[in-house]
Amino acid sequence: MAFALFTCQLLPGAASAQDEPISLADDPFEVTDPNATPVGEAVFGIAGSYERAPSGRVRNTYGAETEIGFGIAPDLDLRIGQSGAYGNLDIGRRLGTIASEQSEDMVRSGRAELGGVTQLGSLYQLSKEQAAVPSVGLLGRVRALYGPDGTAYETDAVALFGKSLVGGERPLGISLNAGLISRIDPGPSDRPHRYLANASIGQAISRDTALVASYAREQQERGDQDFSLAQIGVRHRLRSQKAIVGVAVGIGLNRDTPQYQVAVAVQWQIGAP
Repeated sequence: MAFALFTCQLLPGAASAQDEPISLADDPFEVTDPNATPVGEAVFGIAGSYERAPSGRVRNTYGAETEIGFGIAPDLDLRIGQSGAYGNLDIGRRLGTIASEQSEDMVRSGRAELGGVTQLGSLYQLSKEQAAVPSVGLLGRVRALYGPDGTAYETDAVALFGKSLVGGERPLGISLNAGLISRIDPGPSDRPHRYLANASIGQAISRDTALVASYAREQQERGDQDFSLAQIGVRHRLRSQKAIVGVAVGIGLNRDTPQYQVAVAVQWQIGAP
């Protein structure tokens, strides 16, 4: 998939405070927020996407993903996710990393492919936002990537930061993710370690609606340009359902990133008062 797996919360800190302005420390697409799910609560998300590759006989890719996070201890949660995609997997960041020259030939011949990702992870929140101090978290995950040429395994470790720059009824906030992805038992052509860096800025336009702009960059295999995607979206909170709906459009900035992407996501909060 070319957008980050679903790993965000509804509200930082007091997630059940439905009368508070919508959170800007999180983003349902490319950025993971640093706030752990509270103990006894869960957050479930589902997302879908469409991507258009810049070239090739197979240019359309359709994707879907789900993730659920459980609060298992103060400032600590467990996250389980599954995603799948059908189409041009070579241009999809996460699944394209296991595509070989053989699968590239299949794509050029006009054959779409099916792949997926299963992941298990945990987030530990190091600090909550206070005055000039941002909210900080550490996220670790293990992933199994399934593609037309077999299965590959990866781990990642990501530092997460979130900070509100302006408070009040219409807050302004920023987020940053920076991490390292490592391939388990890499092949001769695999890059054993790759970096990622994602950032977002959000501006609330009402208590329940925010505009969010994001930039995602991730190193790919040798010979490929870094995945580079600029994205803008809208997040709207449905208070009665304890849910947030997000819609975003992304534009790729080089030949090894989708030409454009459209994504829709919904998050539900479970178990909160």
